[in-house]
Amino acid sequence: MMTLDQLKSLQAIVEGGSLRVAAENLHRTQPTISVAIKNLEKELGLELFDRAQYRNKLTPQGEALYKKAKLVLGQVQSFENLAKQLTTGEELEVGIAFTSAIPVAPILNTIRQCKIEFPRTRLEIYSENGTGPLDLLENGQASLLIIPWIKNFETLESLPFMNLRFVSVISAQSPLLKEYQVVPKTVMKTHPQVVISGRKSSKKTYGVLEGGDQWRVNDFQTKKELIVQGMGWGSLPEHLIKEELEQGILAPLQVEGGLTWTEAEFRIARLESEPVGPVAQRLWQLFQERANTTG
Repeated sequence: MMTLDQLKSLQAIVEGGSLRVAAENLHRTQPTISVAIKNLEKELGLELFDRAQYRNKLTPQGEALYKKAKLVLGQVQSFENLAKQLTTGEELEVGIAFTSAIPVAPILNTIRQCKIEFPRTRLEIYSENGTGPLDLLENGQASLLIIPWIKNFETLESLPFMNLRFVSVISAQSPLLKEYQVVPKTVMKTHPQVVISGRKSSKKTYGVLEGGDQWRVNDFQTKKELIVQGMGWGSLPEHLIKEELEQGILAPLQVEGGLTWTEAEFRIARLESEPVGPVAQRLWQLFQERANTTG
């Protein structure tokens, strides 16, 4: 009869890339892992790996079964986690994902308090671009989000977190600042705009000059450095460029048809219909207390 150990051996070989790594990760010997796979193949009546290849490459049938095995093992892990949660009364881990544009300190202060109260629960912290945290909510990695509230997300309940100002900036040495008070769009299209790109939920970009030249980056620090070096222009959170604006390294840029300063609302959110454990609930309450204090 097929066993979970056989499926774990299959997953370990595929994801580890070799029998040796699989054995190390599962704390077993290589012959034990090898026998488990051979027995699984014998029971299924097909080969999972193409042994004509130097590396452990899956056959087409093996690829299909590997994907199904991941789902089965994921369900088993979910079952085990639920059992432990019901026994201890606390989640093993709670994930929180936030948009990388916002200041981190207010988030960490709240998480620190939750960790003091629930030291046995591991708190996973993810920083993503734009609405990228929604993807982590979808795949179960995060249960609480802090995202720009660009529309009404009907499946989420939310609390206010903060409003953040974004500034369109360019190097203070740019000749555009001397030539124009408001730069025409036709002119700006010839100057690269630095744009943040990220996960599937944050593929849609905002404030991007259509038809213009672009640099695409995946973090705000790189975006800021490109603009400081005079290699482009773009919108950045005010708190990230306060010193550069005061020192005259960067300067606000007014583009035709757009505002130099824009304000975005960020909210903390979770699935409205999803039951939560005591740790996730306490974390939500702590953010709610913060919202009541700062509001």
